[in-house]
Amino acid sequence: MGTPTVVMYGVGAMGSIIARMLTERGAEIVGAVGRSTIGKPLSEVTGIPNVTVTIEGDIEEVVQRTRPDLVVMTTASYMEDVKEGVLACLKHGANVISLAEENLYSWHTSPEDTAEIDAVAKEHGVTYTCSGHQDGYWVQLVATLMGTAHHIDEVRGRASWNVEDFGPELARDQQVGDTLEEFAEWLRGAERPPTFGRPTLHAVAAASGLTVVESSTATEPVLATEDTYCKALEMTVPAGKVLGFTDIDTVRTAEGPVLVLEMTGKVYVEGQADSNAWELKGEPDLDLENQVLPTHLTTCATLVNRVPQVLNAEPGYVSVAELPPLRFQPGNIADHLTAR
Repeated sequence: MGTPTVVMYGVGAMGSIIARMLTERGAEIVGAVGRSTIGKPLSEVTGIPNVTVTIEGDIEEVVQRTRPDLVVMTTASYMEDVKEGVLACLKHGANVISLAEENLYSWHTSPEDTAEIDAVAKEHGVTYTCSGHQDGYWVQLVATLMGTAHHIDEVRGRASWNVEDFGPELARDQQVGDTLEEFAEWLRGAERPPTFGRPTLHAVAAASGLTVVESSTATEPVLATEDTYCKALEMTVPAGKVLGFTDIDTVRTAEGPVLVLEMTGKVYVEGQADSNAWELKGEPDLDLENQVLPTHLTTCATLVNRVPQVLNAEPGYVSVAELPPLRFQPGNIADHLTAR
């Protein structure tokens, strides 16, 4: 394969950064699909010069016309929201890599949909993978930490991310601006999609050869202690209302280790930053901490560094637990490609 051709499916905050990184790694963007920016030049929306692509609205039409090597999908987080678009791309012979957090490892959360994607990808000789920040910091680093222990009782992670970095859709998903009563009503009545933590812990288990026997989730709101402006929603959240929430996922394994991830997505106040900390209880006790993380950049860079591996992978739904270890891919993407 020569210079890889790419269609951007989603050109918001994350898609724009990824598009820039891909062009800097020698990829050619041949199409772009968005919602609110249809008809605008991609160069105008992303700030990337010398990209002569206009944003369109129909992913299947764009993929069918351009026949890209890869579609980069940054539109949504959950299987129910991305499945149709993923299948449309795969059926037209395009590999897909996405930021859909559930799809990091969705065999347990959406087994039938994952099996369908796997079958369609294999039928058309292409690959579907989800990557992003959780791939590097919540799976790869944690699995490596576990590999330095002789015995493990529990692995517990605490991570936070800033709602502002991911746009209005995720801000709404995090119930920003709700009263405590509205949040409680939502939590009682909503048929929530899987948390971001659950597929992460399932991926950690898969990467570590552990068998999941039980999964559970608890959710707690994060309330504003002072009036806080949310740029993503262009509103001020009054003190006492919801800035986001923490999901606490617990996975128990047949082999004994218990995996826990407390993940907080909220609107930050001044002085707060993304963080990532893990504690391992066993022989020996271990810990891992990243005090300040630019999650929006690590999300995009991780995906871009996975691109050659996805293009080289066998067809099917391939999780990051099955790909080679994540590593820096310097220079042009084409330099790292092998004949599939």
